[in-house]
Amino acid sequence: MTVKEILEIAYKKLKNAEIETYILDAQIILSYVLKVPKWKLIIEADKKLTSKQQKEFFKLLTLREKRIPIAYILKQKEFFGYNFYVEEGILIPRPETEILVEIVLNKIKDLNNPIGIDIGTGSGAICLSLLKEKTSLLMICTDISQKAVKITLKNAKLLNVEDRVKIIRTDILKGIKATVDFIVSNPPYISREEYETLQPEVKKEPKEALIAEKGGIFFYEEIINQGRDLLRDKGFFAFEVGYNQAQKVANLLTNIGFKTEIYKDLAGINRVVIGEK
Repeated sequence: MTVKEILEIAYKKLKNAEIETYILDAQIILSYVLKVPKWKLIIEADKKLTSKQQKEFFKLLTLREKRIPIAYILKQKEFFGYNFYVEEGILIPRPETEILVEIVLNKIKDLNNPIGIDIGTGSGAICLSLLKEKTSLLMICTDISQKAVKITLKNAKLLNVEDRVKIIRTDILKGIKATVDFIVSNPPYISREEYETLQPEVKKEPKEALIAEKGGIFFYEEIINQGRDLLRDKGFFAFEVGYNQAQKVANLLTNIGFKTEIYKDLAGINRVVIGEK
């Protein structure tokens, strides 16, 4: 079976499974199996696959038909130009979160040896990307999930930044005494009602990393209350927020005297809220 033939079968299977990105997903899986970039699939359309390659491809394709996210199938996800190991039980890093990293980097660019905290670190995508980009930075990463702590440590080693990060299993900021320049978080912010409307793939991710009480605002309140006294003068909170939450989160910060800014993502949605002390 050639590249072209196997892709045509895959497109049909994934389309029948009602997967909108059926073309892209089939190509990603095949490029992973063949260990070549996606563009090579086009110029090598007549290349024949070995029986072993075909078997592996259809095994992975079957998982995608069951609406398992691509990142869980391949155990990897690119974020901010870096490759992160992910597996089931860990929130999958998303492209819209990259704007949060960019904004934090811009705010700390002139700081010497800054220290930050990343709350609810998951795979470590935010925290470790910051460390890769700012070599004088030190980070504390927290997560309540033992698996998240383990995966973040694995990624820290893969990215060679483990000497500049402290990974702590705790609930938000419990037990953290450090004074820091910033606190960054992409916390759970989906309301229980909204969760029911999500795609099957998203529901394969850990509920506790997605759902928040109080209409999705709970964790912002907790982080602000627990973290405000840990911030140095001119220190700041940096939050990713849901599409309808920016003003609510900004109000939480202005109510305690912080100066706020709201930033849009590439889709024009209010995605990041900064609150400066």
